[in-house]
Amino acid sequence: MNDQLNLRDLRRVDTLQIVVKQEAPFLPKVAFVLITLASMGGAFFTGTGMGLGPGALVLRWLTLWSLALAGGFLVWRLAYLRASEPEAAQHETDALNTTALTHADKVARWVAPLVLIGAPGALVVPVVGGWQWLSYGLVAASVTVAALLLGGVSRRGFAFPAALILGLALLGWAVLDAGAGWQGGVRLLHLAAFTLWLGGALWNILVAMPAGRAHPTVDAVLAGARQLDRFRWVVRFALPTIIVTGLVMAWGYSMMPLVFWVSFPGVLIPIKVLAIIALVVVFITCPLFRRCSPVPGVCNIDDLADADADTTHAHARDLADAGA
Repeated sequence: MNDQLNLRDLRRVDTLQIVVKQEAPFLPKVAFVLITLASMGGAFFTGTGMGLGPGALVLRWLTLWSLALAGGFLVWRLAYLRASEPEAAQHETDALNTTALTHADKVARWVAPLVLIGAPGALVVPVVGGWQWLSYGLVAASVTVAALLLGGVSRRGFAFPAALILGLALLGWAVLDAGAGWQGGVRLLHLAAFTLWLGGALWNILVAMPAGRAHPTVDAVLAGARQLDRFRWVVRFALPTIIVTGLVMAWGYSMMPLVFWVSFPGVLIPIKVLAIIALVVVFITCPLFRRCSPVPGVCNIDDLADADADTTHAHARDLADAGA
């Protein structure tokens, strides 16, 4: 994001009427679909290596995908959404946050059933020796997270323990998938980066955008822009983490013959790589062309000053035409 508007600029545009679009921008939706497809390809490839059948592959993917939805969603609620924002009027920030949390509770209540349906996913993964208890613990974690989501993420008393349990669940899944050594650490980084991006994208599309449309004021735009910028900074680290950890996990297959990469399941890896490359393009394009939000100024605060200048020029032309 460009430099923040100074106080003089803010005073000048304080009465600016912000015209918002009713439809959500296309690119954030594309990014959400791409990262979902990339996760599906990776999960199916890993699950096939475990000897899982079609039903078990889908269930294991649904478990990880739904937990990622909930996890990144909770991080936005607890870390990106702030009670106050610099240079934004408190009453406008409060109004924006209240609307956002109302939407967030509704979204959380349809994410919860997905987490609950995916809860048995840990039971289909083969385990070694005495690790069976971990599978049951992961099922219990998913059920608990689902219950807390149903309680509503607007209350920190539900959101914080849900995020904590979910973080432990990701750790458990990393160990279940790759063991307790360095491979498990790489797997944990991969899952965490995926979670931060996917769930954050969900909040941006289904919570931040409709809340911003409901409050088309300069102070609300400032508050929304601060939240989005925090998410962007996280994605700047999450994206390379996904790429690097994915390459590390796939290194063991690097000597496989070409036929492996053009047939199932090996072909899933090139497909996942292409999806991630497309994500990089979207991530660069979205803020560059102001396609992050239907509310002007959220993608780039300086757009408020541009909009104010356009309004001033239009008003001057109207006065000149009236005088003529």
